[in-house]
Amino acid sequence: MELNINQPAYFKEHYGVDDEVYRFCQKAYTFFKDKEYSDTLHTIGIMPAAAPQEIFDSGKWKESTRFLCHKSAVSIAIRMNFDNYYKADSLEKIEQKIPQNTFRKESIYKKTVS
Repeated sequence: MELNINQPAYFKEHYGVDDEVYRFCQKAYTFFKDKEYSDTLHTIGIMPAAAPQEIFDSGKWKESTRFLCHKSAVSIAIRMNFDNYYKADSLEKIEQKIPQNTFRKESIYKKTVS
């Protein structure tokens, strides 16, 4: 299974990449690389966006879950609270990047088996 977690859109362009967060994403990729959890789903891409609310209100970076390649890959776009992410230390940023509901059973599991 491939797990690719991008740096948050908007935040990365304006404030750069947090090295600790980057290392965590690389370790997560390596951890999941040799594991298989499904006969169908092989790649998960998480694309967070941490931007001011007015940017979201303008329609940019909508949250979505899209299945690609005959459901072998899923692309998950999530919005993050900009102020919370901006004020967070590296560990708190990591915790915010993977919200508890990202891997809800109803949002991924049901779609991969149907």
